[in-house]
Amino acid sequence: MAATMELKIYYGVDAGTEAPAGNATNWNLMSTDAYDSTGVAYQTNKPQVPASGTNYSYERWFRLKFSGVFNAIDNMAFWHSAGSLSDANLDLKAGSTIVAATPVNTVSSIATTTLTGWDTEAEEIALNNGGDLTAAGYSDYGVIQLVLPSTVTTPGDIGTQTISMEWNES
Repeated sequence: MAATMELKIYYGVDAGTEAPAGNATNWNLMSTDAYDSTGVAYQTNKPQVPASGTNYSYERWFRLKFSGVFNAIDNMAFWHSAGSLSDANLDLKAGSTIVAATPVNTVSSIATTTLTGWDTEAEEIALNNGGDLTAAGYSDYGVIQLVLPSTVTTPGDIGTQTISMEWNES
């Protein structure tokens, strides 16, 4: 028994477009709802610190795809395991859902847990609220969003963040 896991990124209406295979290693949080695997689109679509109020990146939707032969996949989850934000006023929020929706660049109704609530494995966000897998299939959706209030004093790239995934296989 050995399951194979692939990280899949989604965008578009009802998070219905899956990014091309192999392109889930660089998923920037941008001001557009587009997949970016090279950083080129990010350079022209960076979320901006507003003069007043708050700006939001588009939500980044992802899920884990399992294939192969296994009895069960359970305890699917993710958490922030490395990286720091360049300004204390920035927030990186996350959440999960079983129902796909179109990514937004306004306050997320799904990514509501602030980084300090999912920045260790002990505070991980579950990806199997919809149930465990007993055959090839997908985890729930994970959603991440960057929040940029006008109070940010250190604008610029936030640097690389590491989001870790885990699951148990039997």
